[in-house]
Amino acid sequence: MAQEILILGLNPAWQRLFFLDKFTPGEVHRISKVEEYASGKGINCGRVLQLLGGSALLMHFLGDQNGSHIFDELSACGVQQAPVWIKEPTRICTTIVSAGESTELIEPSPVLTESENDDFLQNLNDYWDSTQRVALCGTFPKGFDVNKINSLDFTGKKIFVDAVEDIDAWLAKGVELLKINMQEYCKLCERMGIPLVMSSPQFWKMSATAVLERLPIKNLVVTDEESPVRAFRLLEGKFQGVQIQPPTIQVKNSVGAGDSFFAGWLYADTQGMSFEDSLVLATAVAAARCETDRPWNLKLERVSELQASLAEAVEKLE
Repeated sequence: MAQEILILGLNPAWQRLFFLDKFTPGEVHRISKVEEYASGKGINCGRVLQLLGGSALLMHFLGDQNGSHIFDELSACGVQQAPVWIKEPTRICTTIVSAGESTELIEPSPVLTESENDDFLQNLNDYWDSTQRVALCGTFPKGFDVNKINSLDFTGKKIFVDAVEDIDAWLAKGVELLKINMQEYCKLCERMGIPLVMSSPQFWKMSATAVLERLPIKNLVVTDEESPVRAFRLLEGKFQGVQIQPPTIQVKNSVGAGDSFFAGWLYADTQGMSFEDSLVLATAVAAARCETDRPWNLKLERVSELQASLAEAVEKLE
C-alpha cells in the first residue's frame, strides 16, 4: 500500500513549556504551569496533518529516554513512525511563554555516527519507492550525511521542503513547494547572488522570479510573522504572485505556526486544491494553531471559520 506522505523530521526534540505571567531576563520567576511533550518541526507537521485528516509516516532520529518518550507519546496518539534509534539523547527544547510571546532555548542536536547514517538510509529505502509525497522539515542533526539523501531518485514524487540549509541538491532536482520564512528567503537570495533591493516596489516580483527561473521550484511561499504571507510560481513562464494578510487573533503560543502552515499546504495538495486555495487553507491552519497552547493542536471548526473569512482576502502581486 502506497504511503501518502513521508515526513522527514530528522531533528526532533522533547519539549518543556514554561508558562509565566511576565518574563524578565535576569530575574527569579515562579512558573505557573509546566508542560512536556514531543515536538520538533516534523512532529508538529505530522500531528497537525493527522488532525486535518491526512495520512503520513514520520521518520526521525530518536535517542535515549527523551527519544523513548517521543516514540511512546506519538504511538499512543496514532502517529505512524519509522524511527532510527541512535546512541546520543534526543535534544530538549525549553520554551518560555509569557504574554503571548515565546522565548526558545534549544539544546544542540545529537551527533550521528556513520553506522547511524547507514541505518537511516536503509530505513528510508524501505519506504521510498512506495511513497508519493516526501516532506522535509527543518534542520539536519550534526553529523548527518547529506549525500545519502542527495542521491535519491525523485522521479514520480512530489517533494515539499520547509528548510533552507543543505538543501541545494534537492532544490536543483525540483520541488513541489519550498516554504521558508523571510529571514531564510534573504539567505537563499544571497546564496544565489540575487540582489535584495527591498526598497523597490518590484522587490517581490523581481527576486521571486529570479529564484523560480534558476531553480525548478513549482511553488515558493515566504512567511513573515504578522506580515502578509506571499506565494509565487511561474505558470507557462509567466510570474504569478499572491499574498494574504494573516487574521488578527488572540495568540496563546506561536511556536509551530510555520509547521502547521506546512501541514495545511500538504493536506491541500492531497485534496487537489488550487494555488490560491492552498494558501488560504495553510494560513487558516497556522492561525488556528496559534490560538491553542501546544504547537501541534488546533480546533477544526476554527480552521473552517478562518478559511471562509480569508477566502476573499487573497491579493494578487503584480
